[in-house]
This record gives sequence, structure tokens and C-alpha cells, in this order.
Amino acid sequence: MKIKTALIAAIAGVFAVTATVPAFAAKDPAKKEKRINRMIKRADLNGDGKISESELARGIAVTFAALDINKDGALSADEISNAKATMKAHRKQARAAGEGRLHFVKFPAKKITKRFDKIDANGDGKLSESELTRVSERMFKKRDKDGDGYITTADFKR
Repeated sequence: MKIKTALIAAIAGVFAVTATVPAFAAKDPAKKEKRINRMIKRADLNGDGKISESELARGIAVTFAALDINKDGALSADEISNAKATMKAHRKQARAAGEGRLHFVKFPAKKITKRFDKIDANGDGKLSESELTRVSERMFKKRDKDGDGYITTADFKR
């Protein structure tokens, strides 16, 4: 049970951009707006102020590659439980190498915890990149309220 819980907690962040803003909608509209903008900026690779499906997919791929320490194509409980430290180390390395900001996708734990068995389609107790991608595509479509193929701040206001 601990393995599933750890996996779920770490992978939950895949959906940060698409699923979490309504859950922590601040009473202060300025704080809510700032948080939404920060989440969009994190995944907005070309700086146009919106997230395309390809940008989100790229963020997931970069995050997955960083977390998959043993490069077996799946995230184990250990890789997930060390996700925060791993991501921090990658950001530090990138800054030191002068690479600038890497676009990772943050993991919101609570959302994934409830849905791990559905995400782990093959039931192997690990999460593959394709399993995460499938779910993120579904979440992207749900968040893209106007159906224009992008997630913008306006999509969070609908």
C-alpha cells in the first residue's frame, strides 16, 4: 500500500496545470490570478502566455525523464518518493550549467492518490510515461474550456 501511495503522491503533479487551481481557489482574486499565471508560465515553453498540448506533453516528458533515475521507462516508488529532491537537484544543475529554467510539470499528490488504479492501466504498480501522457491529454481537454487547443487564464475563469 505504501508503494501505491508514494507513486500516487508524486505523480499527482502531472495534473497541476490542468487540475489543481479550482481546488485551491483563493478568496483573494489577486492571489488566485498570480497562482494561475505561475502555473501557466511553468509549462509555457514559447512564452506566449498559454499552454498547448505539445507544451504540456514536453513538460511531462522532461519531468518523467528527470524522475526515472534508473531509466527503465517507469516510475518506481523510490523514484516517486524522491521526486521533490530530484527535481530540485535538476533545477540546480541546470542553473549551474547556464541552461536557464527547465520546464517541469509539478506533481499535486492528492488528485493522483484517488486515481492511481485508473492511471496504472496495466496494474504493474508503476507509472509509465504513456500512462501519464494518456491521463494528461484527457485532463488537458477538460481544462481547455473553450476548445481552442490552449489552456489560458481565461479557461480557469469559466
